[in-house]
Amino acid sequence: MSEDTTLIILAGGESRRMSKPKHLLLTAAGRTLIENLHERLSPMFTDSIVVGNDPDLTRFGIRTVRDLYPLHSPLVGIYSGLIASRSELCFVVACDMPFIDGELIQRLLSRASGSDIAVPIVGGYYEPLCAAYRRSTIPTIHAALDRGTLKVTDIYKHLRVRELGEHIIRQIDPELSSFINLNTPRELALLKHI
Repeated sequence: MSEDTTLIILAGGESRRMSKPKHLLLTAAGRTLIENLHERLSPMFTDSIVVGNDPDLTRFGIRTVRDLYPLHSPLVGIYSGLIASRSELCFVVACDMPFIDGELIQRLLSRASGSDIAVPIVGGYYEPLCAAYRRSTIPTIHAALDRGTLKVTDIYKHLRVRELGEHIIRQIDPELSSFINLNTPRELALLKHI
């Protein structure tokens, strides 16, 4: 990938079901989910950004930006990260997806050529928090947020979207581990693997 790219880690969720901030959950190695993702993935990118409103996020030494809208939606995090990005092409990942595969990311970034968004489809649904976004999406997202649109995939119908089908994804990640996200305390046992 010769194009400059930015990693955007979203850490702004409310973590209601987990009952504690997910970005501060610890892996078996004693690193937070953000530290784990950044350490594994940042070598693939020109720059990294963490998006979230917790003042404690700055302790990770990664460039941090706050949400630019007072709305609870990952779309706000994507928008805020894209605005702060120094590169046209970005990869967005939720901080609670610790098993994301680097080869899958590379495939999505390369698929973004000639499009605004490159997104995986798993089980017939988009995975918008594991996708490549270009800064060309900013005006569309801005307009959507001004209308009060909160669902990320609602913007897709207004943009050039390239999909990565599940059959291709399974060649890279047969168990679809990249799409495991940690939502409840019961899933914390998965952290012993990283």
